[in-house]
Amino acid sequence: MQLDTTERRIMESRGSRHTLVIRKVHRSDFGNYTCVADNQLGKTRKSVQLTGKPNPAKFSSASRGQWRDSYNITWAVESLSPIEEFKLLYRRLPEVSGNGEDGHPRPLQHQSSKRENRTFASTGYYNMGYGRQYIDRRSDWRDVILPAMPIQAPGLQTMSYVIRALEPAQIYEAKVQSRNKYGWSPISEAFTFQTTDSGSGALCLGLC
Repeated sequence: MQLDTTERRIMESRGSRHTLVIRKVHRSDFGNYTCVADNQLGKTRKSVQLTGKPNPAKFSSASRGQWRDSYNITWAVESLSPIEEFKLLYRRLPEVSGNGEDGHPRPLQHQSSKRENRTFASTGYYNMGYGRQYIDRRSDWRDVILPAMPIQAPGLQTMSYVIRALEPAQIYEAKVQSRNKYGWSPISEAFTFQTTDSGSGALCLGLC
């Protein structure tokens, strides 16, 4: 439908620049907004999606870990509503014959993970005091559900998680989704990291 100006919906024009301002955004304001412009030579349009869902997360941890069998993965996500939980997916990249110019194996094309095809595996559950883990047997994706860290202000929100029981000197890839009260964010771009092949590999929390 064509929008009309209201107390909360204001349209401004300065020369060739036209702006729609929505004040005090409500859930009912979410949706697709399309601007149509035409002259004697033709017509064009551009659309934007207004949503309260989080933006895709961005990873900030180093690509090479410090331990042989563990890795501390960190990411940040922009959300105007507090994040309620995260879904972290990771897997080891298989050794394939087609290597890139740098000698590292190329990541396989991402496969969708459907929860109905996952089975709970006692050997794949790591007791970190929080989180639930599932394994997709067909694609080897580990799916960890993590509650968000409490008392984080809306805006840029961060999260860290220690992935355990990894293999030394192996390359892994990870993706993450975030959920707030409006729903799940788009899945992030894949992030690759590598465990080390040296050192003790011990990760101690508290007294060792």
